Parts: sequence; C-alpha cells; structure tokens
Amino acid sequence: MDESPPWELLAKALAGEASPDEQRRVADWLAQNPENPAIFTQLQAAWKPDPTHASSPETEAAFSRLLSRLDAEDAPQTARPVRRLGWVRWAAAVALLLGTWTVWQTVSTSPDEPVAKVNPKGERSVLKLSDGSTVWLNADSRLEFPETFSDSIREVRLVGEAFFKVAHNPRQPFIVRLATGSVRVLGTSFNIRSYPGDSTVETTVLTGKVAFVPKTSRSNQSVSQKDTVLVLPNSRVIQSLVRAEVRQQPVAAALSTAWTDDRIEFRDTPLGEVAKTLERWYGTPVVLARADLAQCPLTGSFRRQSLREVMDVIALTRVFDYELSGERLLIKGRGCQ
Repeated sequence: MDESPPWELLAKALAGEASPDEQRRVADWLAQNPENPAIFTQLQAAWKPDPTHASSPETEAAFSRLLSRLDAEDAPQTARPVRRLGWVRWAAAVALLLGTWTVWQTVSTSPDEPVAKVNPKGERSVLKLSDGSTVWLNADSRLEFPETFSDSIREVRLVGEAFFKVAHNPRQPFIVRLATGSVRVLGTSFNIRSYPGDSTVETTVLTGKVAFVPKTSRSNQSVSQKDTVLVLPNSRVIQSLVRAEVRQQPVAAALSTAWTDDRIEFRDTPLGEVAKTLERWYGTPVVLARADLAQCPLTGSFRRQSLREVMDVIALTRVFDYELSGERLLIKGRGCQ
C-alpha cells in the first residue's frame, strides 16, 4: 500500500458528520485500491459511538503523538462554519483509527500467513527461505511457505515440482506437504514431482535422507509409521495413484534435477509424459494426434533449445512428425511397434 488512509476524513464518515464533498472523497478513496474497502470494513467494526473510550496501547500511543502534533501546530485561524466534532474528540477518533490500523496491519502481515509463489507454464524460479534453505520451483508449480518459520518446525506446501536444498537443523524438522502425503527431512537435497493429473508422485534424494509418508485414500490422513518409506541418496520413491502403492528404486538422481540446470532429460519416457513436460516447460499446449502415441518411449537430452529445435531432433527418429503454430504443438506419427 503506497499511502496511509485519510484518517480524519474516514473518522468524519464513520461519525456521520462528513459533508457531501467529503463523502465523495471517501468514495473515491474506496475505489482507488482493492484493499481499501477491506480496511474501511475493519474500521467500521472497531468504531464506537464515543471514541474517547478507546484504550488499547496502540491507540493511546497514537493519541499521544497526535495531541503533540496538534499542540505544536495550534495557531489562531479564521473560524470555519463547518459542522464538526471538537478537536479533542476528533483527535481521539483519529487515534482510534490509527490504533485499529496498526493492529490490522500486524494481523494482515503476520509471519504465520503463508506466502504463495506460483509459476505459470514456461516459467521457473529460485527461492530463498527464511531458514537459509533454497528451493528451485519448476514451471506450472505452486509453493506455499511462511515468511518466517516457527521455532519448532519448518513446513511448506507444494503442488507441482521443486528441488529442495534444505539447511540442516535437527531441532527444526522440514516438512513438505503434498496432496497425497508428505516428505520429512532434517537437512538434505531432494526433488519432488507432484503434479495434479499425473498418475504418480515421485521423490528423489540426492544427499541425506528423507521420509515419505503417504496418505490413506479414504481418510486422507497419514498412514501408520510402518508404511513410512525412508529414501536414501540416489533412490526414488514412486507413489502410484492408480494402483495405490508405493515402491522404491535406485536411480541416477542427477537426471531428476537436470531441469534446475535448464536441461530436459528423457530416458525411455512415454511420449504422453514427454508431451506434458514440453507443455509445462515452454508454455505451449501439446496435443497427440493419436492416442496410441502416448506409450511410445523417447530418449533424449536438451539444454536451452527452443521448442522447434527440440521437435526437429525428435523428428529425426522418423517415428514422429509435428506441426508447430503459435497456438499449439501437434505431434503426429505412425506409432511405435
């Protein structure tokens, strides 16, 4: 918010003593910023018929400052025939609003209120959290986190894909909440891929170890401790949302984080998954001309290449062809045998 509300004007409006011109000015102020109506609603809720009874510490401090300022600026002036409260009551009214405003700002910017970072398709970013941890957030992804973590726990929420490099702190566990479970660590580096609509959720560990805790399909609650999966370096835990199972496998973990270095890696990846990755990476809708193309495997590595350059390479396989316009990418082909 660029400037403070017009306190005296708002006090007059709340007291029912604003002139028609002042009422228009209040209406103009309400229309200036989408946050202003919410501020005015907060002030209305705090307004009392006799504002001199306000006694919160914030109000008293604001009242004292206002009295000092008015006393310093007090000088004989030509009386104006304006219907108004006495200056002391106006000072108290404005002080009440200042106190309410202070409390409202404190609540609205509380450290407990989560911050949301949303990357659209075609955009990636790097975030630094308050504990010193670093997060690489992939395209078409959302991360929610507090501005300041509590003393006992560090908790974030992820939709999409992110690579975490978590600052070590054994007294303050780090938890990533997912729609289908959670990942708990003390200090390590790992990648989570959890996109809505995908058939699997994958957690890959580079260093340290993490505990993957799935949720039950019925109660949406964490399952028992015996079902918690401990994931070690160069391992990946895959949660199948179709078969409702969790399995672990060894993997070259660096491949899972290639995207943080602007690389796209495919290793016998079904074309249906390739299409989703390309759409998220470049922000261009990708359509398969035939449903049976989705299961065709593709292997390739691309770094900082345009979508057309990527498709030109894929077309060299002579299995796929494509049409790329400004609106979409259409992948065609005779299918795989």
